[in-house]
Amino acid sequence: MTERLYEGLFLIDASVASQGWTELESMMIGIVEGHGGAIEYSEKWPEQRLAYEIKGTKRGVYFLIYFRADTQKIVSMRTDAQLNEKIMRSLFVQEDFLEEEMKRRKDIADRRAAQPDPSAAPRRDSASSETTESASSTEEGEAPAAESANEAEPEAVAAEPVSEEVTETVAEEAGETETAEADTVAADAAPESEEEKG
Repeated sequence: MTERLYEGLFLIDASVASQGWTELESMMIGIVEGHGGAIEYSEKWPEQRLAYEIKGTKRGVYFLIYFRADTQKIVSMRTDAQLNEKIMRSLFVQEDFLEEEMKRRKDIADRRAAQPDPSAAPRRDSASSETTESASSTEEGEAPAAESANEAEPEAVAAEPVSEEVTETVAEEAGETETAEADTVAADAAPESEEEKG
């Protein structure tokens, strides 16, 4: 009996997933645990457009599971997943780098969970400081609206690294890191407008 770390990926029709995700999740975990597998980490990926239609379906939800199981039990897990009508596709992989990949995914999930939700954050009370800044900026000839635009900017800057990290993670998962880098280089090398040249 040889127990190894495996990665299991399940694809579910988006319309089926939206009707009862907890039921589906327990069913997929049950397939693994029913054959003696021990779940170490799992995550649901957001709904996304499929590269090609599968049984007339254009959108799907992926569910990723890292688990330890006996090597001889994988065939029966794969068979159960293929026979299940709610699972459109499944994939079970065993590679040497899975330990590091699982750790990386756990770290990213922990960082996302630790970050406060910007929409739930209380707004700062800066009415008195805005009045003082507005008066001084009006004297200098600047419009008060410019100050309020600058105040909103730090919040947007603080949110940028999260979206870049998410984009980078999604691009890595899709194998599109070179494309994203090429797009960035192309955007940086774009010719300047007439106003910037002058």
